[in-house]
Amino acid sequence: MMGSRVLLLLGLLPLAAGAVERLPLRDGEYAFRHRSAEHSNFPAPPLVAHITGTRIVLVNRKPSSVFPLGVVAEGELMWHAASKQWVLGHNPADRTAEEVGGCSDGPEVVDLRRRVYWTC
Repeated sequence: MMGSRVLLLLGLLPLAAGAVERLPLRDGEYAFRHRSAEHSNFPAPPLVAHITGTRIVLVNRKPSSVFPLGVVAEGELMWHAASKQWVLGHNPADRTAEEVGGCSDGPEVVDLRRRVYWTC
């Protein structure tokens, strides 16, 4: 009995600290849009997002002046607790970067609910 309580409490610690957020999308292929923080109304090609676990690969399948054909970006989906946003991470420090998205030096934002990949 006592052991199960301890395991339950240990399992809830990351949630209490706000360190863990559940991905709102399952593994699969999804249609995404691209938006630029500087030019939010600039037309961009549709993207395809391949999600496997926390890994995401964003692909452009249509010729455009914005992105070349093929893989546009890839990395780990990480919850950035301070901004309450998903970011495209490449190293553990991206989870706690001072700034994210926009034209900052931090990781790019991936809005999984609206299915938007944000760049500068």
